[in-house]
Amino acid sequence: MTIFETDENTYLYHYTKASTAINFILKNQNLQLGSMLNTNDPKECKNWTFELNTFRNSDFDKYDSDVISSKVDKSIKSSTYMICFTKDQPLSGDHMEDITRRGYGHSRMWAQYAENHSGVCLIFDKKLLEKFFIETFSSCTHFMQSMTYKDRFISERDLAYLINIDQLEKLGLENYTSLHAQRFKDRLFFEKLEDWKNENEYRFILQGYAEKNLLFPFKYALKGIVFGASCSDDTVQNIVKLTCERGIDYIQLKWKNCSPWYDFRKNFQVSNV
Repeated sequence: MTIFETDENTYLYHYTKASTAINFILKNQNLQLGSMLNTNDPKECKNWTFELNTFRNSDFDKYDSDVISSKVDKSIKSSTYMICFTKDQPLSGDHMEDITRRGYGHSRMWAQYAENHSGVCLIFDKKLLEKFFIETFSSCTHFMQSMTYKDRFISERDLAYLINIDQLEKLGLENYTSLHAQRFKDRLFFEKLEDWKNENEYRFILQGYAEKNLLFPFKYALKGIVFGASCSDDTVQNIVKLTCERGIDYIQLKWKNCSPWYDFRKNFQVSNV
């Protein structure tokens, strides 16, 4: 079973509401990529402020830095789409100790992303998911990697937030911002403040894409479903009926005093009632 895995690099996890899982993800067997403009991190969804830079002594007086900064910000973010997962932390093999190290073992994430523990956490085979993502979006610029976490301060200057006016004029806005995003992807797309560290996030990103409704068919990469501790029996039955022929694992979490654990007594057979 997926819950007895000891290699922390095997799976990726995606928390979601039960209704989203039933009506969209599991029904259609795909995941929707979200726009960077709609993330819940102000570092990403709020406007970036870029400074102008030149290596040819260009006359800055002829440029409106606020306007150019806004255009570059919008060009990058409006063409960047992502799916966010979490990973296992290093596992010891002791499943009693490891449960809070598992991707589905984060109480705060259950509360925030899965309807206060009434939703589900989907378990995906990492290698298969990456393979299918590359196959689906082979013609697009795509990245797949872990997030890093670092606190930065307002006084810091960084090349990621400098606009090379010379190259912008030479390449045009769309081409310039695409190259800029690729060059500084780690800083722009894969870094958050330390406060987010416990999410242990892993992202799939498409960059330079104009499509508004991006769907990723995950095929047979789904390997398990974890039901939240407050997930209703009706919801569990609906999901099992929808997925029972796909050969995936089911488990529901329960709480004993201060710790989550597995409800091994839970019956996941389809009811005929």
